[in-house]
Amino acid sequence: MQARLLRIEDTRRDEPAFIDSLLASPSGPGRAAAALTVGRIGARAHRGALRQLAADTDTAVAANALFALGLLKDSASAPIAANALRTGAPQSVEAAWLLGELGETGRAAIVAGLGDASLSTTARGALLFAATRLRPVPTAAITPLLASSDSALAWRAAYALARGRSIPGARALLGAARSPWAAVREQVARGAAKSVAGDSLGEIARGILVRLVGDTSARVRVNAVRALSSYGPPVRGTIVGALRDPDLGVRLVAAQSLEPVLDDNPTAWHAAFEVDTNFAIRRAIAEGASRYGINLAEPAGWVTSDQWEPRAASAELAGRGPATTAVARLVRFSSDPDGRVRAVAAGALARLTDSASTRELARARLRTMLADSDVGVRTASLEGLMRAASTSDLAAAVASFNIAAADRDNDARLAFWRFVDSATARRSLPDSIERALRALPRPTDPVERLAAARVPRFSSWRDSAGTARPLAWYEERVRESEGKAPRLLIQTEHGTMELLLYSREAPLTTYNIVSLAQKKYFDGQRFHRVVPNFVVQGGDPRGDGTGGPGYALRDEINRRRYARGTLGMALSGPNTGGSQFFITHSPQPHLDGGYTVFGELVRGGDALDGIIQGDRIVGVTVF
Repeated sequence: MQARLLRIEDTRRDEPAFIDSLLASPSGPGRAAAALTVGRIGARAHRGALRQLAADTDTAVAANALFALGLLKDSASAPIAANALRTGAPQSVEAAWLLGELGETGRAAIVAGLGDASLSTTARGALLFAATRLRPVPTAAITPLLASSDSALAWRAAYALARGRSIPGARALLGAARSPWAAVREQVARGAAKSVAGDSLGEIARGILVRLVGDTSARVRVNAVRALSSYGPPVRGTIVGALRDPDLGVRLVAAQSLEPVLDDNPTAWHAAFEVDTNFAIRRAIAEGASRYGINLAEPAGWVTSDQWEPRAASAELAGRGPATTAVARLVRFSSDPDGRVRAVAAGALARLTDSASTRELARARLRTMLADSDVGVRTASLEGLMRAASTSDLAAAVASFNIAAADRDNDARLAFWRFVDSATARRSLPDSIERALRALPRPTDPVERLAAARVPRFSSWRDSAGTARPLAWYEERVRESEGKAPRLLIQTEHGTMELLLYSREAPLTTYNIVSLAQKKYFDGQRFHRVVPNFVVQGGDPRGDGTGGPGYALRDEINRRRYARGTLGMALSGPNTGGSQFFITHSPQPHLDGGYTVFGELVRGGDALDGIIQGDRIVGVTVF
């Protein structure tokens, strides 16, 4: 049974009779598993059965049914979810999540539940997260819970108010600035930016943020520095001082926050650049300085570095400043021996197509780069030519698609279909282009087929079903998921992280990551993306955020939530996971139900917090 469901999820091909038989089965595990499958594959035909199962006496069945209805955004389920708030913890959490997914349809139930003291703390906490999905958030209903003596409720209320970004919410948050709980203070700092506090609260908020920059919690300091920079030059001393914070993440955020607080004084920028030798920090400072026409990359030797990262940073900076000279500067980088540098140059050229003085020069260069051997270069070039594409652009794009057919990664092929969708909308095409488009083969990859089907000419290709593997393969994955859960040891330059994998909740994702780790796929890679107090991200063999294993996984969305140390699958759209993963620094409820959760950090929090962009993955082992 489980193997067959796994095959249905993997292919996204509904088997109505089989699913219906399970949803009506006397077996609780069968009903629960089928309910989750319905939500994962988006099989709206089974909504009636899910609504009935939302009141099932088996808590796992009811919770899965409510979660699946949330994935389907079934508006008719709002009354069912409202009633389920008074049931056990699993059901009430999923009922609240469902109400949040329904948006305005769930508003009345969310607001009523927040004010109902008879509801469990668990239910009200889940409703606070649900309230963040509303616009505007119900500030009046949330604010009383900010003063709760229960830290779980208080920080969730602070989170909801910070996400709401309103003056009343900011006023309430500022009143909690001396909360004994760091999780609350994190949200206070987040919600005190000038864009939220405005003129009426700005002076008070700024003073609070200055104090929070010295908080004992590094995560509070990260949020405080980020928000404080919005107040500009008056807080220059505090932001510059944060460049010497003992926490690397705080220093990086301070570097990223210099642009609004420093002016065009080269001495100040050069002094900031010399504070720290970390490349990620220096790159952030160089990017800020470039806004004032100050070049820090060239004196640092990045342009001629034997490492691709400094040259790529130089290429990014070369695209800034006067457009007429930027094109000439970028020509050098568009011929760099490393495709990752050329891809950055293509992205920078794409931005110059908006300038009348450089539009044709930039577009001509991008057309040339459509024949590049590197998939990232062709992807960036297609994105740059997408708007106002000419017949010449279309012809070059079609020729580029023939090159992309041999790519391991599908990025350029997906970019091609987006290009065609944009470039052919509401226009007649020359016969030669029309014939070339008609001759294109139907993609075998379901993700590519869906992208192509958005183009009216190819709407008949709309089919997301994939090719099934032998049933025995899925049976083996089920046996693995029922055994001892595997663990990953990720050795970093800052220590070792141990992660427990959720093989039951995400068997295909777990199998994938374990298989890659056993092949030493991750060894020697770098964490290509780090956002302090949000996530660290790795798993890209290219190292620039665009690489993968050459295939895509189906999402295995499940009921696990994004807490601190949660392991998730990085995506560029639904069902596009491969090898890139992320680990959260702190709870991120807005990711719940959108990205596959497939593990949690059980040891190595200090190592996680020490990672900065560019740090190396020494090795990954499975045990």
